Amino acid sequence: MRGILRFLVAASWCVALCSPVMVAAQAGEAPAQQITNLNELLESVRDAQRQQQARNAQREQRFLRDKQQQQELLSQSRREFERSKNENQPLLAVTEANALEIERLKTQLADVVQEMGDLSSTFREFSGDFSAVLQDSMISAQFPERRQQLEALAAATTHPTIDEIQALWLLLQEEMTEAARIAQFEAPVIQVDGSATPAQVLRVGPFSAYSDGSFLRFVPETGELLVLSRQPAARYRDAARAFIEQPGVIAPITVDPSRGSLLGMLSYTPSLRERIDQGGMIGFIIIALGTLGMAMACWRGIYLAVVYFRIRNQLQRVTTPMPSNPLGRVLKSVEGVNPRDEELLQLKLDEAVLAEMPALERGNGVIKLLAATSPLLGLLGTVTGMILTFQAISLFGTGDPKLMAGGISQALVTTVLGLVVAIPLLFSHSIIAYLSRSMIQRLDEQCAGVLARSAEQQERAR
Repeated sequence: MRGILRFLVAASWCVALCSPVMVAAQAGEAPAQQITNLNELLESVRDAQRQQQARNAQREQRFLRDKQQQQELLSQSRREFERSKNENQPLLAVTEANALEIERLKTQLADVVQEMGDLSSTFREFSGDFSAVLQDSMISAQFPERRQQLEALAAATTHPTIDEIQALWLLLQEEMTEAARIAQFEAPVIQVDGSATPAQVLRVGPFSAYSDGSFLRFVPETGELLVLSRQPAARYRDAARAFIEQPGVIAPITVDPSRGSLLGMLSYTPSLRERIDQGGMIGFIIIALGTLGMAMACWRGIYLAVVYFRIRNQLQRVTTPMPSNPLGRVLKSVEGVNPRDEELLQLKLDEAVLAEMPALERGNGVIKLLAATSPLLGLLGTVTGMILTFQAISLFGTGDPKLMAGGISQALVTTVLGLVVAIPLLFSHSIIAYLSRSMIQRLDEQCAGVLARSAEQQERAR
């Protein structure tokens, strides 16, 4: 308790000492007299408290006045805000409409950008495909500059412009129009020896081209027109030459519907001489035997035809035999023989017929032998060619078919040559054998007629 009293006394003294100073400082007055006892301290504290309460009341009044002023300023600001809001309401609607329009335009721009991307990719893809078509088209030989133009369109990386789209459309329309035309133009033509000479070229659509009556082939890699090293038959070249020399006249002309592929294959198609060379030595032997057999067949055919007509003439004059034909010689062989001696007469006739038979049947056996030998030689060539083929396979494998082409060609060509030789020789042998047998039969008939007439005369004599 004593400690508490001491603390209160000390605090009172501190308050008493500080309060006059503070009051004097705030009031701007001189400090009061010094406090000497507790009663003076108590009164001083009370006075300071009353003054502090008065000051707090003044501050409260001033705060309330400031609060009222703040309330008035807030109300005024709200009224100003409402007025500004009402004034700005149309601008807000315009702003919101503009925002919606901006969103719509953004969506439209995205769609346009996507469509432009699709158009650009489609344009580049079509340009590339059409560039390949133009490269293979024979019309490019007449308009070589359009290839570079189309390649530039296909190689561009930016979005296509209206001019580029129109240029592509113009090239496409030009290709369609020129594909239906027959045009003449001057262009360099690569000759067989490799030299390039300017010449007048006749182009029939995108299919065929001619120059000086020769067929041309379009080379897509270089865009040049090349004279075929092996031309079609002469009638096709003559038709092309006549077509060029008679413009405006309806005339036939040969067109390659494959746009040069068929004509280009002529260079790889072997000629008759090359086919024969593929047959090798056996092929040449077959051809030699076939030539010999056909020569003998022709000779025997002509001989038998002459004999046949001579025998026909002799039949019309049986009573006057002529030595220029077999029948006349057979009839002359019995002249002077007594008709009553039938045995001698028959022997004479048989002897004469037997003498004529070798001449009529001469060469038939050789023709038949050649006809039978030719297929056997063809079979021999087939076996030889297959042996060469298997040798190539054993040495080089089956990776390159060209290495086996020689043996296979020999096998097939010799077989063909053997059949080609044998078939006509068989027909020729059959015809010649028939003619010879018919004439020998005619001689036998006439001999039997002579014997019959002799027997008839003997019967009358009796």
